[in-house]
Amino acid sequence: MPVSVGIDLGTTFSAVAVVDQKSGLPKIIPNLEGGKITPSVIQFIDGKPIFGSEAESAFNAGEPDCVTTFKRYMGKTESYCCIEDKEYTAEQLSALLLHHLKNQAEVVLGDTIHEAVITVPAYFYSLEREATINAAKTAGLNVKKLIDEPNAAAMAYGLNNWRENAIILVYDLGGGTFDVTLTRMGKDGDLSTITTQGDHLLGGRDWDNRILTLLLDKFAIETGFDTHDDLEIKAVARGVSEGVKKQLSVMDTTSVTVLLPNFGKVTVNVSKAEFENVTLDLIERTGELCLSIVKDAGIDKADITDILLVGGSTRMPQVSDFLFRLFGKKPISHINPDEAVALGAAIQATKENDNFAKLSLIVKDGKKVTDHVASVVNKKLAVEPVKKLGNVAMISLRETTAHAMGIIAVSPDNTRYINEIIIPANHIRPVKVAKAFGFQTSSKIDNIMEIYVLQGDKVNPLDCSIPYKYVVSGLKHNSDQKGKSIIRIQYSYDNNGIINVEARQDDDRFNLPIRKEPVPSDMSKYALPIDPNVFIKQEPLSVVLAVDVSYSMKDSPINDAKRAMCDFVSKMDLSYTNVGVVIFADESKIVCPLTNDESRCIRAINYIDIEQAGISNSAHPFDDIKSMLKNESGNKSVIILTDGMWQCQPEAISSAKDCNYSGIETSAIGFGSADQSFLNSISSDDANALMVSQSELSQAFGSIAQSLGGSSNSTSGSDGNAADIETWDD
Repeated sequence: MPVSVGIDLGTTFSAVAVVDQKSGLPKIIPNLEGGKITPSVIQFIDGKPIFGSEAESAFNAGEPDCVTTFKRYMGKTESYCCIEDKEYTAEQLSALLLHHLKNQAEVVLGDTIHEAVITVPAYFYSLEREATINAAKTAGLNVKKLIDEPNAAAMAYGLNNWRENAIILVYDLGGGTFDVTLTRMGKDGDLSTITTQGDHLLGGRDWDNRILTLLLDKFAIETGFDTHDDLEIKAVARGVSEGVKKQLSVMDTTSVTVLLPNFGKVTVNVSKAEFENVTLDLIERTGELCLSIVKDAGIDKADITDILLVGGSTRMPQVSDFLFRLFGKKPISHINPDEAVALGAAIQATKENDNFAKLSLIVKDGKKVTDHVASVVNKKLAVEPVKKLGNVAMISLRETTAHAMGIIAVSPDNTRYINEIIIPANHIRPVKVAKAFGFQTSSKIDNIMEIYVLQGDKVNPLDCSIPYKYVVSGLKHNSDQKGKSIIRIQYSYDNNGIINVEARQDDDRFNLPIRKEPVPSDMSKYALPIDPNVFIKQEPLSVVLAVDVSYSMKDSPINDAKRAMCDFVSKMDLSYTNVGVVIFADESKIVCPLTNDESRCIRAINYIDIEQAGISNSAHPFDDIKSMLKNESGNKSVIILTDGMWQCQPEAISSAKDCNYSGIETSAIGFGSADQSFLNSISSDDANALMVSQSELSQAFGSIAQSLGGSSNSTSGSDGNAADIETWDD
């Protein structure tokens, strides 16, 4: 029967694990050499790939056609290496390694491996995650799920060391990547990520390279040669550097004796103090990220209950000593850092349903609103006693997004390009968030919208990763709204941390055609100031809201009307818009002169009540409106809201026409016992006369706001401010 396994696809070493059917516990599947971990090294001999210790020995000896650390370049389309005139990408090399791991494990198990949970660094971007899935498919593996390496390790640790409300700092220093994650153990086996950061270009190989440089410096002193440029000497130094690092993990000083080409025997001494001195900046880089996630989570260092070391590089005493000085707490040492990730992946692979995350859609003001951090922030944690779960099926995992996801947009002042964040970092995934963007369409050309997806939270787009470019087509020109449309863009992270993008126009219920295109190699223009001639200055706009306050508007009608008017004001761009408010019944009164002060206008609206201008409809507001707008430049508009019949209809219609002749556009919204024909008569166009139900007032005002230029945003080809909107299903 086909089995599911967990695979730790590491930069320097990889491992495969499975849950034992008898004990119910995860175990490592040894390779055919008897080892529990397999070097992530490939050597090509006559085009045939060689793996395992043989390939590692060849690499350390400096033999040709050996490749390693290719995991660092996952997601890149360019070739990682060229061997015997054949080019390989990191994805292709990973596929070869995964195929080897699968075949070896199948021989040991005596069974077929159909699917796997594969681990990736928490800080892997979407492109790298996609490449990992593609490599697995090429290797004949169905990917059940990608799981972040720190979370996999925490699952393995939690199996026998569960403490409710424990906060675990997972310090994952692999061969080529570094991640640090805060994970919380909850009730009933609920394991949730609080926050994560990392550096996928920092890992144990960087420590190895520092030892290599240190040895070459010492060889140069002994020989007088320029050893750094001698490929043969570098190969000798590389061959012993790993052993030096291991010896310095248990000794204060080690002696290295080698035979150097064209020179002879050389003996040098390397001390642990020297090694730690030349790698001090590397360990401090990890410390900066550790402190950063503690700050992001809003907790104290003392709130961390466990420090879990993951990755073979954490065996260096420098790591434990550094973390003890940083946190005053000794890291956990009884968990095998080489095996924990694969064991955790195996736990996840046994689950019949791995979608434990609840879809979270609440994002306000660019910040997530979730409950998983709330239990951590601003309170000290009462840690429950250790509890052994005993059954892997009891552990459920909720992972978060390591990177914010945004779009290249134009700053509100139209001077530069910015990163408009749509999904913030450290949001529980899967997650969908949609935002509305204003877009000007044309009747003369095919309307398209370019979307540059950003991963990262830096304001400057070029400081972020730009994994994808999407082109949205099929946009309709809306002549009724003077070409202005609302494009709703929905971003999502799936359970594997992979991005999807969809778009809809205005209130349509179907998705627009969208295609993925290569990101241009030259994106430098997005770091430059924007040419002011690119944007046509928005003409000033003056809008008067006139609301019926006769007795028939008592209670819910006036309250709903005020709410709709306040929503309208908040949607308008007051950088070029002035709004005034008039009430009318038996007389007309100006309650708010034209202003671009949003709070003043909304305050005036909220003070409105019935009978402030009488109890019936014997007066109209158009004379006051014309007076208010007489000296205003630019576009001028008025919106009338009423619920009944007016006693002064002939006079109102005549005055409304006078307003139209003077360049004032009039719109009328009616409900209740209002008359459609009268609304048409006082509107500058029949399309501006809306007869709605009381519950549709906000929607009617919103429609007019869109036609006047509200609710817009700055992206490539759009204008204004973004607004969160309701998401939709796939």
